[in-house]
Amino acid sequence: MLLVLSLDITLILLLAVPGTPQVTVIVDGKVKAKLGSDIKLFCKVKTLELISQVTWQRKLSPNNENFLTYSKGEEPLHLTPFGERVRFLGNGDLGGSILIPNVTLTDEGTYLCIYTTFPSGTMEGEIHLSIWVEPSVEVQLNPVLSGPNPDVIAECVAFASKPAANISWNTYGLLYTSKEIPTQHPNGTVTIRSQLWMVPSPGLNGRQATCLVSLPDQLFEKVIHRNITNIQYAPQAVHIRIQREERDPLFVECWADGNPLIIYTWRRENGSIPNDVAQVMGNTLHFSRGNTDYNGLYVCEATNSIGRNSHSVYLYKYSGAAPQGNTGAYIAVIVILCVIIIGMAAYCYFTKLKMEREIKRKIEGLNPPASSEGEEAVPIADLRLSSDN
Repeated sequence: MLLVLSLDITLILLLAVPGTPQVTVIVDGKVKAKLGSDIKLFCKVKTLELISQVTWQRKLSPNNENFLTYSKGEEPLHLTPFGERVRFLGNGDLGGSILIPNVTLTDEGTYLCIYTTFPSGTMEGEIHLSIWVEPSVEVQLNPVLSGPNPDVIAECVAFASKPAANISWNTYGLLYTSKEIPTQHPNGTVTIRSQLWMVPSPGLNGRQATCLVSLPDQLFEKVIHRNITNIQYAPQAVHIRIQREERDPLFVECWADGNPLIIYTWRRENGSIPNDVAQVMGNTLHFSRGNTDYNGLYVCEATNSIGRNSHSVYLYKYSGAAPQGNTGAYIAVIVILCVIIIGMAAYCYFTKLKMEREIKRKIEGLNPPASSEGEEAVPIADLRLSSDN
């Protein structure tokens, strides 16, 4: 009796809700695709009802556009030029997925996967397809004159991305600021130009800066390292080094720090350097073997497009006899003499200081105490010192 009653109640519940859906369309609600890739729009139905047709639409204004339909036992029907590009991946039963090859920016939008079943009618699933575009990235270094005020040292550019790229800098402890300049393009892509501002000092040349470019949701990331080489300044202090290897000719080298490229020229105080005296090779002056006529002042001039600097050296040939014996012994004797001279000078100084202090002490001892009322102090100048006291 109780069992029959339970069956009756179940039947009543089913009859009370005759409109309960028996069809469920399963889709990926949001899909991201890289420009130029092939993307699958997944669509599947869960039902026990009879499937008569699968239809794909694009949401357009003012009306949606049917671009593909499929009926079991027939070939897919491509209804538009866009539909001609699309491949139907369904199996004619529960699956109704499609593949869009080589997606373009115009493929972005909302798609509807619609199943027609009997007896429920139509049920649909909605998919939003967004296209992202990988930027081309480069770091640009433009010439910057050295100076005390901040200037644009480098620019990191992410060209035509979608969505807009994020750009950050790493200067490894050096102070900087950055400024981003966006440019919106008609096709929906964005170019971001990030300027790196720093004080363009000569010491900045050769340091490293790193640009990091990324898109949201970790779609894209790229890191570019650059050595800063675009700070321009005139040649700094010019250095000269004289070298002579045993049995080799004398040569004089000149160098300086500057940017851009430095050109070196050599000359004598009274004019150019004869070829039979020395040969100029870049920044080095090579004297001819056996030449004895190189006495004089030689000037090295360092020049670039920003400015110039120079330094000179006087060369002469020593004609006296060279000292014989151990060179180290001569050096030791010179050092010892210097120590003796310094010691004697120190002794004289401290002896004089001691005598001055002694005389001052004796003079202070002769000063009488401060005079009491009615008494007159006698100036020290009126006192006479006697050898008998």
